[in-house]
Amino acid sequence: MTGVSRRLRTVPLALLILYTIFIGLVTLTPNQLDTGQGSFIAGLLEFLASHTVTAWIDYDILEKLANVGMFIPFGLLMALQCGPSRWWIGWVTGIAFTCLIEGTQATLLSPTRFATISDLVTNSLGAGIGAVVGLVVMTIWPPRMDGVPVDHEVR
Repeated sequence: MTGVSRRLRTVPLALLILYTIFIGLVTLTPNQLDTGQGSFIAGLLEFLASHTVTAWIDYDILEKLANVGMFIPFGLLMALQCGPSRWWIGWVTGIAFTCLIEGTQATLLSPTRFATISDLVTNSLGAGIGAVVGLVVMTIWPPRMDGVPVDHEVR
């Protein structure tokens, strides 16, 4: 494996690890994001409601869009890590990860978190979209193959 191709696989892996930790912090902590009066989410909903084009977006729709959006990078980074022949692993891993999250919320975090089928579907949809985007990126922008490897064998 050349230095260039190694870097191209190391960057998505590092980002994937960091992003997986981020998802864990958002979804597996006992407390939900603050949705009370004066919170960022309340301000965003107020902003959306004040515009005719976005007035239809309420909390439920915003939550579903956020769930899809949160898992798009996960599916994308996983697909980039697995390569074009196994891009679908990004989607399958996203489904497994969201099942783990929802199962944990239903059992260990049940007093403060709520596991829903809707979250399972929207998270899985996001991972699938991300994995497909990863496949498209890898198809359109294949890795550059340099003739000179960076790593040399010492004899």
